[in-house]
Amino acid sequence: MYNQRNLSKSFRRQKEKPTLQHNQSHPAVNQNFKAVDVKKWFVRLHRMVVLSSLSFMIYGSVWNLLSNYLHNPLTFYVDTAHLHWNTTFPTVTLCQVVNGETVVKMADEYFGVNRDPIIDSLIIDIAFYGGTCYSCEECHSSTSQNTSVNCAALQNFTEIVRRHRAPCEELVIDCQWQRVSFDCCRLFRPLDTEFGRCFSVNTANHHDLSGPPSRRLTSNRETGPGWIGFRVLEDVQLYLHDEYSVPHAYVDRSLRETVLWGMRKEIVVRVIEMENKETVHDLPIWRRNCRFPWETVDKDYQLYRHYSFSTCAMECFWKTQHQLCNCTHHLMPQLLNPPGIETLESQMCSFEGLTCLTEHSAEIAQARKQCDCLSSCVESEYFVVHKSEDFFAESEEDEGLVIVRLLSLPYERFVRNIVKTEMDLFIAFGGLIGLFYGWSLLSTIDFLITVRHLVIRFISSISN
Repeated sequence: MYNQRNLSKSFRRQKEKPTLQHNQSHPAVNQNFKAVDVKKWFVRLHRMVVLSSLSFMIYGSVWNLLSNYLHNPLTFYVDTAHLHWNTTFPTVTLCQVVNGETVVKMADEYFGVNRDPIIDSLIIDIAFYGGTCYSCEECHSSTSQNTSVNCAALQNFTEIVRRHRAPCEELVIDCQWQRVSFDCCRLFRPLDTEFGRCFSVNTANHHDLSGPPSRRLTSNRETGPGWIGFRVLEDVQLYLHDEYSVPHAYVDRSLRETVLWGMRKEIVVRVIEMENKETVHDLPIWRRNCRFPWETVDKDYQLYRHYSFSTCAMECFWKTQHQLCNCTHHLMPQLLNPPGIETLESQMCSFEGLTCLTEHSAEIAQARKQCDCLSSCVESEYFVVHKSEDFFAESEEDEGLVIVRLLSLPYERFVRNIVKTEMDLFIAFGGLIGLFYGWSLLSTIDFLITVRHLVIRFISSISN
């Protein structure tokens, strides 16, 4: 019985064995296996292509998102709620310009009538230096002995400037604000510029820190549009700018005007101010791409107390002169915090230094245009809507009369605000991941919990 069972089992095994071998070598079965393998590889390839495409697409989207977040976080809009605004009146700066008759009169007094004509040129180039001094070659140490000019009497540039430039009391009189008289020199404060000492009303960068605090001129619904009037007693260049800026050589032509003594001039201005939301202050400078007045660039080369584009350009101008000729011309403002023990005289150019600046005038002008200066975050925009024709006054009361007024109270202003915060970046980034991969915060938490359980199991299996 037992043997029969064993024989039957062995017979069945022998019978089944060739059948299996026959099935494995059958062509249809091989084709099925190949089809399954091709399908698997196709699915894998499909997933890789889809995943790669999604990754490429999300990479471009994330890059654009980060770029906008880092470099374009701000937006500007127009605010028209103007009922309670206090508008700062434009800063008016007066810089005396050369007057040939005055120079000749002063030269007759100090050098006599029969002087060398080159003296007049030297006086003009020194007292009203404008970037070049071609006459300074006459007084070089190597050539001064061969000339009839008494160069020793002209070496004190500071004294020549003081002698030929009018102080505030002799430059501007009969000042009125909103048709109410005031002391001119109490509001027109000294402001050192590349043109020498000017006098400016409503400026924050004046150099007279010892005097009483200057009054800030503002306009609102109670005062009406700002109006200032005064008379000038010398030929002047008038500049309009905001309170933190200073006059410089590249001021917009529409914002400067030459006023000769005896002329009557009226200028009408429209202003659009800039307001910054509190959150803008929290952004780093490289992201908002502007500086506030208290964010100075380099304290070692600081010329003014407050930052603006023009003050930065002046500091760049100062550095360029010093790098090329190891000095600056005598009309330039001096450093607030000079490095080392350098004195005013050691920084000021002599005749040789002025000649050096003249020889490099083209390089200096090119370097000034390439200064890396950011705009100011609070700089207002001014538009001159009317200038009266140049004509000389008929009455004595109008001789040299200058009027600067606002066209009207502003009815709009620009507001700078942040539109892309860290939370916006987080939400946008999460939306991209959910859009391309179907991933969410909930699935992330679930994934982390699963990983935690697997780690615990692995540690437990190792310990056991």
